[in-house]
Amino acid sequence: MFYWLFYTTANVPEYTDRPLVVWLQGGPGGSSTGIGNFEILGPLDLSLQERNYTWVKNFNVLFVDNPVGTGYSYTEDAKYLTKTNDEIALDFVELMKGFYQDNPTFEGVPLYIYGQSYGGKMAVDMAIRMKEAEKNGSIKSNLKGIAMGNAWIHPVDATLTWGPLLLAAGLVDQEGYEDIQAAAREAERLFDEGHFWNSTMQWAATQRAVFRRTTNVDFYNILTKMTVNLPDNFNAYELARDAMIRDMPYRSTRAELDLNTLMNTKVKEALDIPDHVTWGSQRDDVFDTLRTDFMKPVTEGIEKLLNETDLILTKYNGNLDLICDTPGQLLWVDRLNWVRAEEFRNAPRLPIWENNRLEGYYKSGGNFRFFWINVAGHSVPRDNPAGTSAFLRDMTSFG
Repeated sequence: MFYWLFYTTANVPEYTDRPLVVWLQGGPGGSSTGIGNFEILGPLDLSLQERNYTWVKNFNVLFVDNPVGTGYSYTEDAKYLTKTNDEIALDFVELMKGFYQDNPTFEGVPLYIYGQSYGGKMAVDMAIRMKEAEKNGSIKSNLKGIAMGNAWIHPVDATLTWGPLLLAAGLVDQEGYEDIQAAAREAERLFDEGHFWNSTMQWAATQRAVFRRTTNVDFYNILTKMTVNLPDNFNAYELARDAMIRDMPYRSTRAELDLNTLMNTKVKEALDIPDHVTWGSQRDDVFDTLRTDFMKPVTEGIEKLLNETDLILTKYNGNLDLICDTPGQLLWVDRLNWVRAEEFRNAPRLPIWENNRLEGYYKSGGNFRFFWINVAGHSVPRDNPAGTSAFLRDMTSFG
């Protein structure tokens, strides 16, 4: 398991005066040290220019390549690839135990886990296992909260709301809507009957219907179109898998260094990565091994955290995202069964103003928050740094 730590550049007497934030990329199989770092919120962008909204200005940031097989994390035996979200969480706890052994100055420092897309799903079980480890004294972390950004929390809910969102936005007509919904309902039927692997394959087929009916709308921002041309006979599953691993909109990178080249040349040399480790080489295997777990929700884990811990749980969503669209998120949020559910439901929905600009809305009740972020697709920290500051400050008081 591989991590890359960046110490905060905040003007503080000690770097431990600021929280430790773990960033988890999606996929599963998307690399935090690559995508999260160079394409979203690290100190340098893909062109190796300084990023003015990097989170390192306010936090110590730990980019983690997980599950094992992602990015620079690797295994020499496929039996160690994870098959469930809980296995991912248990591996993460072991990684963090090693992190605190090597970096004891972070013991007791407030810890927050931020996960995007599938990373948000992983963060739920990670929080459960981390709190268990804190309670039994096997780790000296100080977990305070998790954030689930455009997260793959309830996959069936998400898939069933693609059609309604596209219809409401005028991106499909009624015939296109019916085509997409028929595919989505089949994914739901397969899941309900316990055919989880087949449900994942049908989820990919539903994506194919969306591409066909919208002329290749970008799943990560409905206002854009994919810059790749899809042949009529493209493999729906492989495309859907690659898109989830990429965890970013399709776009031209001619003006930037190619991420794969960067990670396997300059970065690999600078970090002294062993020659036999190739960044991203096992990512497809990571996704494929989790195919049966892919469509399973983690809402029970969220309820457990809300009912049994004092952790802050933040759900934020860019309103232009399709893959993990906001309507699908609201469905499972409304069904959550926890002790302060009514308080959250009855709480006012308030605007987010940053520099006299409306960046979205938020709602807060108990230890749960929901942030609607405007002018943002799947990757909110990159698309709307100002709106991002609002939910960072709410959880950590910094940002």
